[in-house]
Amino acid sequence: MKKKYFCSNKMERIREKVQKYIHLHGLLKDNARVLVGLSGGPDSVCLISILNQLGYEVIAVHCNFHLRGEESLRDELFAEQLCKQYGLAYHKVDFDTTLYAKEHKISIEMAARELRYDAFRLLKAKWKAEAIAVGHHKDDNIETFLLNLSRGTGIKGLCGMQPKNDDVIRPLLCLTRQEILEHLRLEGLEHMTDHTNLEDDYARNKVRLNVLPLLESINKGAMHNITSTIENLNEVQNVYRQAISAAIKECCIQKENGETHIIINRLLQQASPISVLHELLSPIGFNKQQLKDVLASLNESSKIFMSQGRRLLIDRNTIILESISYPSGMLEQEELPIEKVLIKKDPHIAYLDADKLHGPLTLRTPQTGDTFAPFGMKGKRKLLSDYLTDLKLNLFEKERQLLLMDGDEIAWVVNRRSSELYRVDETTRRVIVLTWT
Repeated sequence: MKKKYFCSNKMERIREKVQKYIHLHGLLKDNARVLVGLSGGPDSVCLISILNQLGYEVIAVHCNFHLRGEESLRDELFAEQLCKQYGLAYHKVDFDTTLYAKEHKISIEMAARELRYDAFRLLKAKWKAEAIAVGHHKDDNIETFLLNLSRGTGIKGLCGMQPKNDDVIRPLLCLTRQEILEHLRLEGLEHMTDHTNLEDDYARNKVRLNVLPLLESINKGAMHNITSTIENLNEVQNVYRQAISAAIKECCIQKENGETHIIINRLLQQASPISVLHELLSPIGFNKQQLKDVLASLNESSKIFMSQGRRLLIDRNTIILESISYPSGMLEQEELPIEKVLIKKDPHIAYLDADKLHGPLTLRTPQTGDTFAPFGMKGKRKLLSDYLTDLKLNLFEKERQLLLMDGDEIAWVVNRRSSELYRVDETTRRVIVLTWT
């Protein structure tokens, strides 16, 4: 009886540990429906077991990637039988992982991940599940920390896995691999072993099989200490996020045209300008070297950097970030007799003498060498680039500027100024009224 009481008490402690972790991080509401990835390995079996015991409505999904021959079929049958044993909803998904990897030119590991999570999210929506639960645990988190450390990473990478990323939750991050195996033993639950996890062909397996045992031989508390470090770094990350958010708010201005303007002198006043740029630019594809180059080029006006459909321009005292795009809209045109025209002083409307136009009327953006006879300058020509510079337009704004062309002649710098050559005067009989919307 004593042994039975001890076992029951130990199982209860493990369940309570997971439940407290779920509540602490707001992973699931009580009795929520949750989709669980069930590979058949010890982690996913433990996750299924505990979530079911805690009263959650579990829907198990097994992914067969068809990569391990008979083992893949074995795992599939085991997952199905386990769900029958527990009376759980079960769904199987088959993938041609090798073909997907080849078509998308990615690794098998990446292909399996993309296929798995795409399938999970489709099924989550279909069954209206609250979240997708996966079986990552403390040891996995330590492996992630060490891998990120070895590859070079910022503070975010050193924070390891998070309890919740969007709709993906990790309720077992509070348990060690040993605690998971202990739960399975006490419950009398079997699990499948993936033979590839016993081979050190992959980086993660090398860390698990070689690095962690070595660290434990140096310091028996290594695993515990690394976990504590990860927890400390997550607290630091919270402080960092607050500081970065305040810095971005102080440095950045969002323009109506979609541009982001970073005020250089404000940026340089921050504790870590490179960190501010990293948080702003890394998510849109700018790499570490580009960030260093941007900082080194702050005194070089008109210098441009490009990445993934975005352009960054250093323009005097401002860093300007824009999406590469072209103007869109519609040109409205109306021809009226002069007596019906009431001319308003509005740069968004152009009034052109219809008889001075030769045609065809077309729209384009500026070209090198364009000249223009601005309205009011009595036909004196000016380089278009100089005119736009006088308006204090940055390079991106100049490139996006629309021109209404009469053949090869600029008739209207759209929404700014019409040409003196098409002035409506005392000889005008017909007027072309143009509006860009």
